[in-house]
Amino acid sequence: MNEDAVSVKTTETGLVKPRPVFLPMLCLFAFVFFALLTILFFTCLFYSGTITRVKNLYISDDIYSGKQLLFFFIAGFLLHGIAFAGSVLIWYRRKIGYYFLALSCLILATSQFFQPHIAIGTTGVYIVMIILFGLFFKRLY
Repeated sequence: MNEDAVSVKTTETGLVKPRPVFLPMLCLFAFVFFALLTILFFTCLFYSGTITRVKNLYISDDIYSGKQLLFFFIAGFLLHGIAFAGSVLIWYRRKIGYYFLALSCLILATSQFFQPHIAIGTTGVYIVMIILFGLFFKRLY
């Protein structure tokens, strides 16, 4: 009887890792950040023609077609949606969530890095999120 109690304690302590304190705060920030951007890009999908006309009217230096901006909005919607799903999986402490989030953030940061009109601070947000979530990678299952 005493052996059963000992094995239950070691099984419980061996499988259950305590949740880090900073991880839920980081996940909540990621939920809000990626959810808002996903909703924004989803809304832009329906108004891509209007956005193209207004952009070409007021910023006539670089003319974008409707299909180019539509592709941009689809890519933004998918990448931010994948990052949101990754942050939800990280909330449930799954390692695959980190891979989803890191891959989509890496693609977003790389694409922003090579565009001269995007500030480096917005690219830094994606890079910092990869690093901060990576600090908790060993605590994920």
